[in-house]
Amino acid sequence: MSELSAVLAKAAVVWVVVDDRPWPLWVAVDDGTLYAVTGGGEQPLPQLPAQVELVLRTKDTHERVGPVPARAERINPAGEDWARVTDILLAARQAVPTEELRDRWAADSVVWAIIADPETPVPQANRDQPSDARPPQPTAATTARWRPKHLTALRRPRSGN
Repeated sequence: MSELSAVLAKAAVVWVVVDDRPWPLWVAVDDGTLYAVTGGGEQPLPQLPAQVELVLRTKDTHERVGPVPARAERINPAGEDWARVTDILLAARQAVPTEELRDRWAADSVVWAIIADPETPVPQANRDQPSDARPPQPTAATTARWRPKHLTALRRPRSGN
């Protein structure tokens, strides 16, 4: 088993980079292939190009791994792989899977197979590398006080009285 396959086998969430923006994506893993359901009430994700980059975290140390090149393929509901892939997704889902869910996916969602080459060398985690965290978006929301009102009511009893 390659180093990348070992990281992928333990993945539950990956980040798929689309148009220089990382999108978190819940996935089910089977034999080194990541499967995901998007749209139609499921997790949001834009249309994937044929070539994407993945960013993963190691399960034990949570270090960043990637970007790793991968290819994305849309699974056709009328195709021969649909039943096998949706069985994998339903088995990985924590909610009680139902046949209605598979029908909803076929009608309203997109099922993706994301395949990374297992021979791709895994980039070594660099602890000095920025986290890729983005600053919050500007907003008009504000608070009237500098701290919650309930904190002002808490006072220490005076000693010495």
